[in-house]
Amino acid sequence: MTERAVIDQVDAVLVGSAKLPRDNGELVFEEPWQGRALGMGVVAMERFDITREEFRDALIAAIASHPDDPDETVATAYYAAWLDALEGVLGQRALLGA
Repeated sequence: MTERAVIDQVDAVLVGSAKLPRDNGELVFEEPWQGRALGMGVVAMERFDITREEFRDALIAAIASHPDDPDETVATAYYAAWLDALEGVLGQRALLGA
């Protein structure tokens, strides 16, 4: 399956609860690290058999616990929560080093 197809699947699962940032239908990446974060999450889901729903639930929790920062853009806050969710899921599976 192509990376684009996987992103589309992830996007479909997130749409109702933690949708990816978009502008005029296009994904928003304000900085290169944001696109890389998305890519790392997609690869991790594929490589470690993380279900879209499992990641979605972790992302919802990460978004809810992300501190409000008026100087932070929506996209930056979202992708920071995305990385927190990814770290949490990988940590629960003991896939992260100390």
